[in-house]
This record gives sequence, structure tokens and C-alpha cells, in this order.
Amino acid sequence: MMDVGVKAWAEIVKRVYPDLPVLRDRAQWQAGNFERPSVFIETDMVSDKVHTPRSDRIIEDVGLVFHFDKERIEGANEGEPIPFDLNPFFLYLRQQRYNVASRRFGVALVIEPPRIRSGNDRAEVTFRYSYLLHVPKSLVREDGEPIQKINHFYIAHNGEEIDA
Repeated sequence: MMDVGVKAWAEIVKRVYPDLPVLRDRAQWQAGNFERPSVFIETDMVSDKVHTPRSDRIIEDVGLVFHFDKERIEGANEGEPIPFDLNPFFLYLRQQRYNVASRRFGVALVIEPPRIRSGNDRAEVTFRYSYLLHVPKSLVREDGEPIQKINHFYIAHNGEEIDA
């Protein structure tokens, strides 16, 4: 349930960069066992508050680490990272007005402006975002008995009981 944010971000990245591999396993990422170029996605829960009786507002931080390709064949620049163009990603977010709906997971992400930190062989982009998560209604009581839906209402009027 809580990995909805990671899956939604992976879907968004795939919309903009369909051929870019998405990495979600932290151990694999820290070990460096991935191909380049690629993106590593990790989320961190900030808060989980009741929004309505049937939904919770989830606020999370996400970190997207875009790793640059290092395969240059030119003599002078051999082994130097090839910078990854993040402009299409930010253009997509601006076009969506930082409100992006996930088609597969049924959540709409409300995104705050990004923070970007560039490195030699990667660019780190962090966002804070929120979404509403559906809370299913319980159909069973604590003792295991099913909750019956009320289909008939009776009112008393002038000493008579009437089915409303």
C-alpha cells in the first residue's frame, strides 16, 4: 500500500523517458549493480493524516537520482559522463501544473517545486508531494459478524410505524 508513491513516480518517469531503466531496490543501487543511464527512485513518508472517513492524505518526499551514461568513444572525453537532459521531465511537470494523475494506481500527485543537486555523474531531484489514498470500508465487525446494510427505515407518526 505504501509503495504507491514509488510506483506512481516510476510511471511518470516512464511517460517522459520510455527507454530509461527505473531502479527501486536500494541495495542494488548502493552496490552499483545497474546499467547507465538509469534513474533510482526512493520515497520517504512525511505524514499520514485522516482526510475523510474514507481517505487518508499521504505526504511524502521523493528522491530521483538520474545517472548519466559514461560510454563516450572520443579520445579526449573517453569515460566522461554524458549529461542527461532533464528539461523534458520538468517541462512535463510544468505542463501538468505539478498535478499528475497516475493512470495505473488511481492517485493524483500534488507536487511542490523541485530541488536539484548536480553531481559529476548524476543529478538528484527531490520533491515533496501529497496524494489521497482510499481507505476501504470495513464490512465485518470485530467479532467476525458481517455488517448489514440498512435498506429499510421506519418512522413513527401519529402512533403508527411507517416504512419510509
